[in-house]
Amino acid sequence: MLREACRTAPGDAVRLEVVGALARDLQAELEALSQPESGSSAFSLVETALRCADLANLAACAVPEFPEPAASEAAAAAHLAAGAAQALRVAAEAATESQGQLRDHLRRDARGAGWRAGLAARQVNEFLEDRG
Repeated sequence: MLREACRTAPGDAVRLEVVGALARDLQAELEALSQPESGSSAFSLVETALRCADLANLAACAVPEFPEPAASEAAAAAHLAAGAAQALRVAAEAATESQGQLRDHLRRDARGAGWRAGLAARQVNEFLEDRG
């Protein structure tokens, strides 16, 4: 969604190209993490949550740059990525029970991903409310 918003929005072509490229890179990372060989280990769940949080933040930062309807599309991308990060955080925290010494680090990273994703969603909501 974010890449499509960048493709269709008028404005600073260089900035839109950079945001679109970053979204494409995050999409590639998420696709790699979703492959069966990456498994559903706590580590892969945390890494996926972190990438989703990155995507939510990227989209939240881009929303103010877009006119409608691209702004709504970027806002939706931010909320979808934030929701995915939150869900993955819960799954990752549950999966860390068997991770021994890594458990605390993985849980901290998972919570950080959830926090960053939540912040991105709140920022989008505040911007959209102010925009009216």
